[in-house]
Amino acid sequence: MTASSVAEPSSAPPRITFAAAPVYVVASSVLWALGIAATSVLLLLGVVLAVTPFGLWVIAGAVACARGFGRLYRGLVHKLFKVRLEPPVGRTERGILAWRRFMLGDGGGWTEVAFLLIRVPLALVNFVIGVGMLSYGLLWLFWPLLRNWDDISTVQDDGTVRRGLHPFGFYIDTLPRSFLVSAAGVLLMALALWTARKLAGLDLLFYRTVVSPGRMAARVRQLERSRSYAVDDSAATLRRIERDLHDGAQARLVALGMQLVLLKDSLEGDAADAGQLAHSRGLVDTAQQTAKTAIAELRVLVRGIHPPTLDQGLEPALRTLTANGPIPTTLTVDVPAPRPAAAIEAMAYFCVAELLTNAAKHASARRAVVRLEVVGERLVVRVEDDGRGGAVSRPGGGLAGLADRVGTVDGTVVIDSPAGGPTVVTVSLPTKP
Repeated sequence: MTASSVAEPSSAPPRITFAAAPVYVVASSVLWALGIAATSVLLLLGVVLAVTPFGLWVIAGAVACARGFGRLYRGLVHKLFKVRLEPPVGRTERGILAWRRFMLGDGGGWTEVAFLLIRVPLALVNFVIGVGMLSYGLLWLFWPLLRNWDDISTVQDDGTVRRGLHPFGFYIDTLPRSFLVSAAGVLLMALALWTARKLAGLDLLFYRTVVSPGRMAARVRQLERSRSYAVDDSAATLRRIERDLHDGAQARLVALGMQLVLLKDSLEGDAADAGQLAHSRGLVDTAQQTAKTAIAELRVLVRGIHPPTLDQGLEPALRTLTANGPIPTTLTVDVPAPRPAAAIEAMAYFCVAELLTNAAKHASARRAVVRLEVVGERLVVRVEDDGRGGAVSRPGGGLAGLADRVGTVDGTVVIDSPAGGPTVVTVSLPTKP
């Protein structure tokens, strides 16, 4: 099963599996070793060169190096555990001099440097216990195959030579006895996997405590992203409305006006002329069809801004939407009074509309199930389809845009879409913005 989380808060508990934990312990140990080696060398070199014009540049490079390894570490955590660790607060600067000035005074970058340095005890524990136990566990597990490569031998008091391991004087020098080592290897591997999970959880807690911004700073950053998206989305909506009016309804109404002028000119002629009358009737039919098309386009545009059926409630609006939707849909609504805020209802409506469109267009789904319910003070929207699955959130994609949109009201989107389906998208919105 493939699960993808969008806009998952950094404080969410990590889902550390037995399969991912040993990979994390090994990879993070290697990454930390490279990071602390590169950063320490640059810092020491910068201190040595501090009396020259190059010293500050090298120190700035050390801070940038620590930030780079921090990004790699957060990427590793997200890849393995689907948890987004918040980076330390920072910003970008343009210009080489501005970059050096920023790096030297970058509190977030120096926090990354401190993380590499003060993580020494935990990194050693990861390496010695985690990597060591895993290595010995694998070695013991396959000892029956590797025992002939062993050159361990001891000379007995009577001069005989015995080969093989001999813990506490018990010689493991036969194939049956070597399977005892394999059994110990199985136990050690199980202990190593359990230990790796605990070490990974301790590592993530340590990072969040030392590096990640506080709750208030993370909240400010989230609000800044939401505000930026809301501004961009509002501008895009206005451009879309202007384009639809200019290219659609406005053009139709202009054509209608020209057709009415032609009709007026035709009626000023000889009304007894049968050909002229037929031509006039044709102009009337064309004008009528143009008016109907313009009205239909305006209705579509109005529904895109705010569906009129939402005034009657979220359930009637969704029943109308699913009845006329692209695929057959089963709808279940359990939203007791009082109703959620109007803005939340509208957002839930458009989320369902977009997800059903995606299911029909991109997943080749034949059926869908939509369920809405209130859990605590959250409106939970769950859309499931029987399409081919494999849906992921990509920058600039529809699902990422949906997550950004609901993020403006502290909403979240969670995607569960294994290859082959089904795809389940869960949108959680506050009942009050």
